[in-house]
Amino acid sequence: MQPTDIRGLNRTSLPNVNQIGILVPSIPEAVVYYAKLLNIGHWYRSNTVKHEATYRGKPISTDADIVLAFQGALEIELIQVNHKDECVYSDMLKKSGGGIHHLGFTVSGYDKKLDQMKRNGVEVLQSGAITTKGSAITRYVYLDTIKQCGIISELIVTTLKGLRMPHGKLIMEIGCLTGDVGRVKV
Repeated sequence: MQPTDIRGLNRTSLPNVNQIGILVPSIPEAVVYYAKLLNIGHWYRSNTVKHEATYRGKPISTDADIVLAFQGALEIELIQVNHKDECVYSDMLKKSGGGIHHLGFTVSGYDKKLDQMKRNGVEVLQSGAITTKGSAITRYVYLDTIKQCGIISELIVTTLKGLRMPHGKLIMEIGCLTGDVGRVKV
C-alpha cells in the first residue's frame, strides 16, 4: 500500500464485509474443492436473464459464471470468466489465473455510499446490474481501492419489486423454491 496523506479522507459508513469474491478457472472443479477440502457449501447460482455492465466507463459484454455459498453471514462468491474482453477481472487473470479478487459490502443507501467513496477519491472500475428470472435486480460497483487498501472493494444491493433483499442462505433457499436460484450439485 502506498503511504498517503489521509487527513482529507472522510469516514465512509460501510457495513461489515459480508462477501469474499474469488476468481477461479473452473466453477465445477472449484465447488468440489471448496466443499470437500474447506467444508464450504451448499452452492447456489442465480437464474440470470440479463447482465449489463460498464468497465472504466464503457459498456462491455459479460459472460461469467457466478456461484455463492455461505459460512454464517459471510458470502463466498466464486467467479469463472468465460470471455476474453477487458473487464475488472482481466489483470488478475493475466497475472495469476485467479485468487481472492475483492471484498464485498451489501449496503443500503447504495448511491450515497458510492458518492462517499468517490468524494474520497476512489474510482469506479466496473459497475452493472444483474436481473434474475424472478425479477430480482442486483446492482454492483467495483471500486479501485487497491492503492489504499490492497484489494478491490465492491458495493452490492439486491432489490425485488423495489424492496431491498438481504443476502444469505435462507434467501437462496427461497429463491430455489421460486425458480430464481438453482442449487449447484457437488
